[in-house]
Amino acid sequence: MRLGLAVLAIGAAVLGLHAFRYMPFLCDDALISLRYARRLLDGHGLTWNAGERVEGYSNLLWVLSTAALGWLGIDLVTSTRILGVAGMVLAMAAVVHAFPPSSRSAVFPPGIAVLFLALSSAFAVWAIGGMEQPFVAALLAWAVVLCFPHLESRRTSFRAMQAPGLCLALLCLTRPDAPLFTAAAVLAIVLVGGARWEAFAKGAALAALPVIFTLAQLAFRLAYYGEWVPNTALVKLNPSGAYALDGWRYVARGGLAIAPMLALAAAAAVISFRRKFERARMTLLIVLAVAWTAYVVVIGGDIFPAWRHFVPLLVLLAFMVAIGGEWIRRHASRRQRATAAAATLMALAVFSILQWRDSMSAWALTERWEWDGQILGKMLKQAFGARQPLLAVDAAGALPYWSELPAVDMLGLNDYYLPRHPPTDGQTIGIGHDLGDGRYVLGRSPDIVVFGIATGGERGFFRSAREMQADPRFLAEYTLVTFEGTDPYTVQGKFWVKKHSERIGITRSADRFTIPGFLMNAGPDSVARLGRNGGMVLPIWRSEPAHLDAINLPAGRWQISADASSPLRVQVHQAQQVGNALLDADLPAILDLRQGAKEQHVSITAIPTTPGPAELSELTLTRLRD
Repeated sequence: MRLGLAVLAIGAAVLGLHAFRYMPFLCDDALISLRYARRLLDGHGLTWNAGERVEGYSNLLWVLSTAALGWLGIDLVTSTRILGVAGMVLAMAAVVHAFPPSSRSAVFPPGIAVLFLALSSAFAVWAIGGMEQPFVAALLAWAVVLCFPHLESRRTSFRAMQAPGLCLALLCLTRPDAPLFTAAAVLAIVLVGGARWEAFAKGAALAALPVIFTLAQLAFRLAYYGEWVPNTALVKLNPSGAYALDGWRYVARGGLAIAPMLALAAAAAVISFRRKFERARMTLLIVLAVAWTAYVVVIGGDIFPAWRHFVPLLVLLAFMVAIGGEWIRRHASRRQRATAAAATLMALAVFSILQWRDSMSAWALTERWEWDGQILGKMLKQAFGARQPLLAVDAAGALPYWSELPAVDMLGLNDYYLPRHPPTDGQTIGIGHDLGDGRYVLGRSPDIVVFGIATGGERGFFRSAREMQADPRFLAEYTLVTFEGTDPYTVQGKFWVKKHSERIGITRSADRFTIPGFLMNAGPDSVARLGRNGGMVLPIWRSEPAHLDAINLPAGRWQISADASSPLRVQVHQAQQVGNALLDADLPAILDLRQGAKEQHVSITAIPTTPGPAELSELTLTRLRD
């Protein structure tokens, strides 16, 4: 017992140090799940937006677990870290439990398997990455361990199979594709037991709880969302020859990254079958591994760092390595044991180097834009939260989560319309990124549009963005604004804002125009940020004044005033004309447009009259009645 705890403690310590290397990595999609958890805690149910029910998550148990820790007062991002590390450690604990060391010589098989897991970049990154892989690792590992004693027994009670069945059932609540593991485990039981009634009964007993849990979630999905499958499946599951080729490349490249562990597992499999040592256990592990690998190929691999979909495979390989080590410990000569130990340690060293140098793992060291999204999202919440503008995004995690604004997911994960109206041209970009409809998104009239990652950009890459920017209405209705957040560090985001948005844009009535300062951003270096009063302002200088290119003003006398931190001077010209100004005066000032057309197209420039910057919050034009 003490030796087993020592092995687990060492493995947990190594994993903790390894995971710390990748801090503060956090996957953007993890924040999608956290938005559902937060809205659940706030009393809005498992919803994305108010009044809409879309199952945009694919990890119900993970969402509910993070919400449970959030209910206890723990920050939700911290909750994912706690659950992540705990899940990975529980997976390692399963390996130790399956091969409990009763002596020092018995430490090597579970010890080396645990170290492989702790040193793998997939385990380290996804222990802190915020997604459900730690639950997958823990539940799969314990399902395997609890199945082991019953694989070769002729008579196994129904009750005895409920412990591993419960692990598989909870796994089905963790991922909608997890029933694959149950099916593979039942197949392995039948292969081990032969086509006998006892084997089929054992498999049925194992599958009972997973089937019940899966049907229960289906009933909930039908009752709550009115759908047979989660929205994410409609977006991401699009099998094709092209995606299968991508999936094969993903598996092949990932296999090279863990080649030493694969080699040891393969050697263990050969020993197991040739020496008739733990063949039943090895059969279960191989069937599970083959089933999952084939599935990953079919779906096209993955788009996230550090070989996320290799987490279940690593768990299975760790058990295989431990079986090989156990045979060597029991049956090899002293000289053979020494040779095997040296070869295994060398393989572990090479494995560690490969993990350290792997480009997919290094990606997790550099991807930090989600934290830029935290700064910009909190800025949007403070500036516009009370008015609840509609946000349209490609990256649906960071900005929607931290801004808490209603959001349109332009890639469709959290949108009802897009997955049910897929494009018909057959063009593919990548898993979960093929959908889009610029006309639909524009029809939703989003107030803020963010292309690409959370910091946005001028040009979009995905389908909705490309189609929107090809639509003349987009450039007519939206302007690109550079926003700057400063807490805890400075980051800028380039977001498209609807100029005449009722919530945050230019508002117009018969006798009054109100122009938010941040929309007078025609200067090349104009940057909007939060002002001293918590609202959005545009800092301006004499050399970089505020400017609005064009606004249609009806005939009449207009009083122009400004909400600014220092006095301003205003210049008004006929739009797109250079010449005499219609008005050039300190504010407040009167603009006389009683001569000429019933409505005039003018541009407005506001300039500080004192040295240094001025913060412009708002410009107001009020028509005077004679």
